[in-house]
Amino acid sequence: MTFDLTGRRALVTGASSGLGLHFAGLLAGVGAEVVLAARRLETVEAEAAKLSGARAAKLDVTDPASVAAL
Repeated sequence: MTFDLTGRRALVTGASSGLGLHFAGLLAGVGAEVVLAARRLETVEAEAAKLSGARAAKLDVTDPASVAAL
């Protein structure tokens, strides 16, 4: 079975390391346009640069204003 997310967008929170970063890579690998989001913008920018078509965003899920801004 093939899994193709071409043309779809995925927002991955906690994507600066660990499971979030791992799943961002998996999603990008099956064609999704991935937005890596985390509190440490510099880190997610560096990681997004390694993935084809990925973007980075600053996000603190505990801050309603941060969530609304994204």
